[in-house]
Amino acid sequence: MRSTMERFEEYWSGGDPVTMNRFLMKTITPMITIVTSYVLFVTWIGPAIMKNRKPIQMRKLIIVYNFGLVAFYLYFLLRIFDLGYQLLVVRYIELLDTVFLVLSKKFNMITPLHVFHHSIVPVFGWFGFRSESSGYLAVFMAVNCVVHIVMYTYYAIAALGPKYQKYIWWKKYLTSLQILQFFVMTLYTNIMFAIGCTTSKFTFMFCTFLSVLFFFLFINYYKRAYKSEDKQQVTEKNGVTANGIHETNGIHSKNVKQKNGVPAAYRNAMKKEK
Repeated sequence: MRSTMERFEEYWSGGDPVTMNRFLMKTITPMITIVTSYVLFVTWIGPAIMKNRKPIQMRKLIIVYNFGLVAFYLYFLLRIFDLGYQLLVVRYIELLDTVFLVLSKKFNMITPLHVFHHSIVPVFGWFGFRSESSGYLAVFMAVNCVVHIVMYTYYAIAALGPKYQKYIWWKKYLTSLQILQFFVMTLYTNIMFAIGCTTSKFTFMFCTFLSVLFFFLFINYYKRAYKSEDKQQVTEKNGVTANGIHETNGIHSKNVKQKNGVPAAYRNAMKKEK
């Protein structure tokens, strides 16, 4: 009689045979281990370690990290049909976003939505590559890459320091782009399923579920971040000061004074690093 694991492996063996035998893809163990370790570290272990320690100054590393991701996503768009697996590997690297926040003791920026968003992508990627043999998800990844290029450009500029904050006035439009992404991808995946381009019903349902879920989560985020800002905005030389939410990737904190999308506490911390 076959074991449960053997039946599981047989079920998730409908993807590309080359990709399925690559690093992190042969079994589910590495993915589960990395994602579980990430969640435990950013929600419990990391905060406990840093509780009585000074924040680690990581601005230069974060700048290099963000611009590095921008460069990768640009490169990926040029070779989208060759680098799907490499994109999945980078999504593991992106877990460092939250690790940096923990080590910098910016705990108010780590929310359930942020952790969930980072955690679920490697899970979806593993199941998607293991079960889907068609190439329709390449369009999904291309659209996501465009959004990530814009998003990490924003993060990189924000990390450069206070004198660059006047260049990131477009945070609101980045959030709108993310919402549009999830709407387009929900529509796209359902059209592909309807015309028979998908081979895995599970991947289709998982992809649709996540797209719809994040569409509404980011709409809710948009309302919380910008509606009150529209009512209370005060025109200044370099932009707007308001109470709202800092980041655009599910990282947010309530009632934080901002200027050009950057909380005052964060700006002060960057000043100290200079």
